[in-house]
Amino acid sequence: MFRSSLFWFISLLLVGTGVVFYFEYRYYRTPLMQSGSSENNTVLYNVPVETDGVLHAIDLDEIMTGTFDEDAIPAIDAPVYESIASADVYLNNDGYGLVVENDDAVRFYPYQILVWHQVVNDTFGKTRLLVTYCPLCFEGVVYQAHPDASEAFSFGVSGKIWNNNTLLFDRSSHSLWSQLLGEALVGPRTGAKLDRYPSYSTTWASFKEAYSSAEVLSRETGYIRDYTQDPYEREGYYSSSAIWYPLSHEDGRLEAKELVYGYQSGDFQKAYSQEWIKQAGSIQDMIGSESFKLIWDEDLQTARLFSQLSGDSELETEHPLQKMFWFCWATMYPDTEVSIEN
Repeated sequence: MFRSSLFWFISLLLVGTGVVFYFEYRYYRTPLMQSGSSENNTVLYNVPVETDGVLHAIDLDEIMTGTFDEDAIPAIDAPVYESIASADVYLNNDGYGLVVENDDAVRFYPYQILVWHQVVNDTFGKTRLLVTYCPLCFEGVVYQAHPDASEAFSFGVSGKIWNNNTLLFDRSSHSLWSQLLGEALVGPRTGAKLDRYPSYSTTWASFKEAYSSAEVLSRETGYIRDYTQDPYEREGYYSSSAIWYPLSHEDGRLEAKELVYGYQSGDFQKAYSQEWIKQAGSIQDMIGSESFKLIWDEDLQTARLFSQLSGDSELETEHPLQKMFWFCWATMYPDTEVSIEN
């Protein structure tokens, strides 16, 4: 009798241990995103180190507290959409938003809504998306789940800030991620990177003129917010020279809050002044050893970057650009090149 009980106890213990190891594997090691470097991924900011049991790739003393609790700025986890006509009732014509396309469908994510939430965990077609916005950098970017990603591809706003950029957290490991870099900088997943999904920013006036029918992120978020107001604009943040939090690197080649379009590929980064692109209309440039053409799309009021076949004027592949304040780009990429005049 004793041996039989001992046998079942050991069996249950082994099964329980196996279950624990399985979930530990799923929790920390299931590929949430693709590892390695690509055109859409930056190189790890620093070599990871461990301090008091915490893995990190940045100086922990550089992390500032914006809000004390995770999700104090609530992410939108169950987004709904409205028509252009319905959204036009309250959206400002000069207000910006992110445009995302999937097959024949188009979505617009107004900054008027994103400023209050900063994260939308979404699904577009069969693709799981992470739509993000950092008001301090005036920068929006969209990421996608790797095909092998687990069910845990879900993010929130940590309330912490690094170099004036929002630090997101993933809800499975609670690692901290740079919204701009798409890279885990603190926690178990330090060094992992998210894949970019094509998107661009434009004004509401330009968007509704270009698209006769599209989906617009709805004001029906499940939260009570005044989506006709931008609290940062009310504080005069965008129009002032004030930078609210410390920077680890400052670059005076441009005014801190001049809008730039940044391009990053591997170890190479370059930024272009928006004003110069608009004035020039079209710019031929070499980025590394590759030939590119940068154009200003007057209809969509945005910059677009295309690579060109060697010795051929035909445009080949469009490459993602990130629009933001200069100080944010220069801080994240201190070795960046910058083009400001023809």
